[in-house]
Amino acid sequence: MAPVPPFAALAASPAPALDQLALALAVELRPPGSVDTALVIGALDALGAELGAVTASLEPGDVVGQTQALTALLGVAHGFSGDREDYDHPDHSMLDLVLERRRGLPILLSVVYTEVARRAEIPLAGVGLPGHFVVGHFAADPPVLLDPFGGGGRLGPIGGPDVRPWTPTEVAMRMLNNLVGAYRMRRDLPRAIQCAELRLHLPSGGDMRKTLAAELRSMQARMN
Repeated sequence: MAPVPPFAALAASPAPALDQLALALAVELRPPGSVDTALVIGALDALGAELGAVTASLEPGDVVGQTQALTALLGVAHGFSGDREDYDHPDHSMLDLVLERRRGLPILLSVVYTEVARRAEIPLAGVGLPGHFVVGHFAADPPVLLDPFGGGGRLGPIGGPDVRPWTPTEVAMRMLNNLVGAYRMRRDLPRAIQCAELRLHLPSGGDMRKTLAAELRSMQARMN
């Protein structure tokens, strides 16, 4: 397997892969040499192969069957779900640890669901809702939404502009926003600054970029 590019390089590319962005972020923030990138990609590949073996017998476009198979595999058989007791711990934003421990934030569990589904040729995408993050199967109208944090349970129909597929860079930005907050709450200002610096590698609009840069300068000033 080719090495995972640095986060900054991926963030600047026109169409970065979600699994590589999440993995590169873990490499940046975890202790040097602690993230086995080949092992992580191999684990996603293996889960994707498991899912593909189940869904191969389904009719093309069987959205209900595909989503039920995904929930049965990841939520039930492999036990991926959220950790409500230590919800926002930074470890729950590290893809390697989420795959190892089967616990994570909603957005990281959604990365696992999305990437496993992609390997089985199922069109799943992350969906950022106010205060939550889920996945949607967008071959259906309205899309079928699953809650990875709740073990992959199906959500009722939700409409409105919030229900749209998020891009990998949007997902990475929200991951970093979560981490900036988590590290600041733990008074780990150097790590919060590191995450705030990483955010500036991602594409963002003018006003948002000014806000992100101002927040970074404020934290840097507190370090001096």
